[in-house]
Amino acid sequence: MPFIDCLNNAIEGGEISRDEADALLRDFEGKFAQKRLQLGDDAASQAAKDELARELRAQAIEKRRRAVLIEQARLRLKDRILGYRDENGKPDVYEAAIQTLSHYGYAGAESVRGRADAIISMAHGKLTDLMSATSRSLVTGRRKASAGLVRDLVRELHGEASGDATAKAFAGDLSKLFEDLRNRFNAAGGAIAKLDGFGLPHSHDGLAVRQAGRDAWKAAIKPRLDPDRMRHPLTGEPVGVAGLDKALDHVFDSITTSGWAHHAPQMRGVGAGSLATQRQEHRFLAFRSADDWMAYNAAFGDGDPVQAIFRHINGMAKDIGAMEVLGPNPNAMVQWMVQGVRSEIAKGDVGRASMAKLAGGAAQWARGTEPGAFAEWRIQSLYAELRGGANAASGVATAAATVKNLMNSALLGAAGVTAAATDPFIAQAARRLAGLPVTKDLGAMLRMLKASNREEIQRAGVIWDDYLHAMEGEARFTGPMLGHSWSQYLVDRSMMLNGLKPLTTGRKLVEARAWQATLADHAGSAFDALPERLRVTMEGFGIDAADWEIMRASVDPGGFVTPMSIANGGGEVRYLKATADGPLVDADLAAEAKALRHREVAEKLAELTAAWSERATPGGTPNARSFVTGPVARGTPIGEFANFALQFKSFGLSFTTLQLEALQRITAMQTGGRQAAASYMGAMLISLTLGGAVAMQIKSLLDGKDLEDMTSPGFWFRATMQGGGFGLFGDFVNASSNRFGGGVADTVLGPGWSFLSDTAGLVAGLPIQAATGQTVNPGREAITYAGRYTPVVASNWATRGAFRRLFLDQLQWLIDPEADRSFKARARGLKGRTGQDYWWSPGDTAPKRAPVMATAPAERN
Repeated sequence: MPFIDCLNNAIEGGEISRDEADALLRDFEGKFAQKRLQLGDDAASQAAKDELARELRAQAIEKRRRAVLIEQARLRLKDRILGYRDENGKPDVYEAAIQTLSHYGYAGAESVRGRADAIISMAHGKLTDLMSATSRSLVTGRRKASAGLVRDLVRELHGEASGDATAKAFAGDLSKLFEDLRNRFNAAGGAIAKLDGFGLPHSHDGLAVRQAGRDAWKAAIKPRLDPDRMRHPLTGEPVGVAGLDKALDHVFDSITTSGWAHHAPQMRGVGAGSLATQRQEHRFLAFRSADDWMAYNAAFGDGDPVQAIFRHINGMAKDIGAMEVLGPNPNAMVQWMVQGVRSEIAKGDVGRASMAKLAGGAAQWARGTEPGAFAEWRIQSLYAELRGGANAASGVATAAATVKNLMNSALLGAAGVTAAATDPFIAQAARRLAGLPVTKDLGAMLRMLKASNREEIQRAGVIWDDYLHAMEGEARFTGPMLGHSWSQYLVDRSMMLNGLKPLTTGRKLVEARAWQATLADHAGSAFDALPERLRVTMEGFGIDAADWEIMRASVDPGGFVTPMSIANGGGEVRYLKATADGPLVDADLAAEAKALRHREVAEKLAELTAAWSERATPGGTPNARSFVTGPVARGTPIGEFANFALQFKSFGLSFTTLQLEALQRITAMQTGGRQAAASYMGAMLISLTLGGAVAMQIKSLLDGKDLEDMTSPGFWFRATMQGGGFGLFGDFVNASSNRFGGGVADTVLGPGWSFLSDTAGLVAGLPIQAATGQTVNPGREAITYAGRYTPVVASNWATRGAFRRLFLDQLQWLIDPEADRSFKARARGLKGRTGQDYWWSPGDTAPKRAPVMATAPAERN
């Protein structure tokens, strides 16, 4: 029977729809056209039917497998959410759902974010030598590896001998890791076909592909591809020359529409679809050679080869983390979770729930007449933040993010001073909370900045931040950096030059090592005999007595318990499958089970270490950021308004929420309780206030000012705000202006709005004022603008004073006829606000005296 007749019979029998029949007919005709070149019509028709049947069988099998995985994940999440108990032993479905997505301890299980961090930690540990060789220069930020090494690495990955032994070794490590991630992705529900020597993953610049257009893009990429090595993701059949055009049309549509071109309209909410089907195109395109890959990447890629490598690794880790926790279709599972949480909260409100309390915390007070609406908003907001969020207008979003990056580089030059003065106290508080020894560790932190020590710890399974944000970077205090690449580079170098980046790196490595050493020190104790705080902290990440037995037996030769020492003790995970030679034997299964068990425990430790690094060295959590931005898309008016307002505040919000959680947990502990919580809070408040005071005085000296009067209550209030991460909110004490020169409204709206407003005022406002007869002083306004917004030098602690006195003030003498009056007014204003004088007065090319180190006004007279 002709194939078309088979389809018509199936339609009449209600087995398939007309659309499905049309799609099958198109597939059949394509296969038939390809095969009739070598076979007769009848043979080609039968071969095409057989191939299509194999594909359909493979799709059906895969669909059933994913359905099983989805149901297993649903049941697991149901038990977790309904079985969760807060610090007081009461159920809370809202908090359980939030912690499933992201938490920093005390949840009793993994999270989507934490699982991804753990996978990244382990991956980075396996590639430490490669990361060291391709790391960036401290001064320029450019990669230290020669262009030749990177080219040879790409050639080796494509199976081409480069003659460089180092590149060959690196390529071997990468290929093995890529295969491990592929297998793990598939085990979680994916279907990425194996392709030996596939080279590098393909990270496309969607805007460049769209601008080129379908025909030009296909003409550029088609000669560079090897269609016989491009495989169907389910059947493994070659695409071939005849199927290449259709395949490229599919890829083009996917790239330029984020997959929406392949969605059929449905009467239910949809997103990008199942994660399980979204990674195939990264390995689908097979280039003929390394040179072909590099040529395409230069024209349509998104980043250099090293960035492409780590974007793929980190992206795969995030997808695997989401799929292992939420199932093959995390988007759909989050919607199910939202509906379940709302249902349970509503039942609790009308008294039909099986438990007295089903939602607490932030969801409790926000119920109103729509029980669960706030919980839905928070869950969707946090998930959107973790997955990168929607982008409604990429051009607008990129421009707005570039403005934020400029503000980061122009206004945060003294962040390293604040971090140096306050981080040790925050880290000590985190150690007390976790039951780790509190020691003086400045020397240890400085030793961590030595390359060999960094590599040793990172090889043990600790995230290397520089490769965690290979693209679309993230910096401490600033959050994600999403603007033009040059503006990201500007922020990155600013954070390096002001010392914030190396200090943060050193601190995180010290804290990781402290955990690894403490666990080794307690290796002789049973789990129940561990100190209470240490045990409770470990239980917060799902570590139990059985896990501890594996951990305590994994002390490495250096005297540390590390994720890598735990994983290596279990052997290699090989994802064994039965072969034509026969089924797997019990010994194979036992070895594989042991390797998987050790990897599970290793990743629990890696997740703990990564999460506790945020408590010890806070920089801003997705939990806090999403509370402000919500699930609103970037590029929209509301989305950009929220992102501008959040700038410089996410650190303070994150720090505060983590400390409130810490107080709740300490209060609930058996020993100490409320007294221990009060002691913890008091010690942190005092120490951070002292740290903030030190930072403020150092910055005063750097700005050419005498030390501030430390007997003033206002000084200590601002020191408290500075030390606790809320320096901007301390500006409300002096409502006339904040410490970046703007007013209260600018503090609320964020420095990005101030910059746009000041720019408009300088470019358009002054000419309009002059035209209407108002008195203007363009020279002074221009100097003020430059002093506030010049990137790097205007705020960097090492250059800010000299830049102001030797350049801006001298320029103001030349273009401002009232410069002298302005300088004197500035000095009087400082005296009136804080009682300080300048030791290097405005307008002077050199200081006339040394700073006065007095602490009260009387001592200056």
